[in-house]
Amino acid sequence: MQFTGLDYIILIVEDLDRALRFYTEVLGLTLGHRSGDYAQLATGATRMALYTRAAMEKTLAMELRAPALDAPGFEIGFKVADVDAVFADLVARGAVPVTPPTTRAWGQRTAYVSDPDGHLIELAQDVRES
Repeated sequence: MQFTGLDYIILIVEDLDRALRFYTEVLGLTLGHRSGDYAQLATGATRMALYTRAAMEKTLAMELRAPALDAPGFEIGFKVADVDAVFADLVARGAVPVTPPTTRAWGQRTAYVSDPDGHLIELAQDVRES
């Protein structure tokens, strides 16, 4: 078995319209296309999509609980040029702040916000000097 690359990530969301407003209006991503309970964002080579919990329950033929807001299972990371400015802008636009900009020992400055479903979004700026 050999994987050829990460093709897409799908976030399970409670309310697709609410999630789309966040990802397009707050984060500024572009909607690629939408079909019923599914929407795909234009995120480059690795696609990111949103799918409602109710639709995923039908797909899997099982009930799904919403994740606990204090127990995220993963994060979505975006590189940015100025983490402090982007964090402040996103919070002003309605993103929920989780961790303010912090310089990390591994050579990045990072901050975290969350989307309306509690998915963590990391903002990362490389700060290590060459």
